[in-house]
Amino acid sequence: MTTNAVFVEAMGLALVQLGENLAATKRHLAGHPVRLVRDHSADLLRQFPELVDALACAEVVNAAGGELLTANAGHCVIGHDCAGESVTAEVEGVHLPLCWHHDNERHDGQLPISLSAVSEWVARVVLQKVAGWCGVSQVDLGVRDLCWWATVYKVQHCLPTSVLRDACRLPPLEPERVLVPGRGYKETDTRYRVNNADLLADDPLADLRARIKAKPAVRHINPEPAALFMGKPKRKRWECEPYLAFVRQLPCVITRSRDGVEAHHVVGHGMSVMGSKAHDIFTFPLAHQPHMELHQMGWKAWEAKHGSQLQHVINTLELACSLGVFNEKA
Repeated sequence: MTTNAVFVEAMGLALVQLGENLAATKRHLAGHPVRLVRDHSADLLRQFPELVDALACAEVVNAAGGELLTANAGHCVIGHDCAGESVTAEVEGVHLPLCWHHDNERHDGQLPISLSAVSEWVARVVLQKVAGWCGVSQVDLGVRDLCWWATVYKVQHCLPTSVLRDACRLPPLEPERVLVPGRGYKETDTRYRVNNADLLADDPLADLRARIKAKPAVRHINPEPAALFMGKPKRKRWECEPYLAFVRQLPCVITRSRDGVEAHHVVGHGMSVMGSKAHDIFTFPLAHQPHMELHQMGWKAWEAKHGSQLQHVINTLELACSLGVFNEKA
């Protein structure tokens, strides 16, 4: 049976006395790193005190769950002389859990509550939520895990610059002046750096973005293409994936179902050749089962049963034109 560990701080060791179950204990410990001592410096709020106010802001709290997050904390934020069930009170945009007793005192003006007074409690609740989202314990939560969560929930701009620089393995920002012993103050290059606010306000591509136009869905028709004047021009197959995506959203021409619809290219009628298929514009919607049936029984037998493929293509094109699929975008 194991006993409490004896820590030898000078050597960085921990001594554990083992009893009769030595073999079983070694089997459980083999191959598994065991952290015997928790490093308190790994606490993000102690490492970055500026994180307290950043995580306690309403935008970050709402991203982490809002009222449901703080309500699930399970106790009043005051922590003493509590009585009654827990309710939530909105303070500076953040919902805080209070017991009935302290909530009544707050309404009567006897208990003024500010967000700054409980900001550390709110920050730790947010960190607990982030740790659960990352799949680690709150003690093992790192600054990169926090930045990853903030980026996913689009609140990375609320984090302090020092936290972001540490996550990116960048050195801390130097002060504008440093004291050199015997020589006085020396200016650094920090004054030449551009901070985040300036980067967001000044877009270097602003002039270029104004001249960029969206690519039209359909270009202007060229009545005189160069291939028209060639004796034997090389024919090119017209491909348009957006049009095929539109066809796949239509109901099947046979079953009228929208599930598993495929864009079928016309076969036969001189449109399909060896190693290629018809242009993407000569398609119509078919469910998977009727599509397989067409290729198995042959296009002539299929048309005798379900009608001409060309008629289905015409109906699809008419619907596409009516819905504005081919309209040129501005």
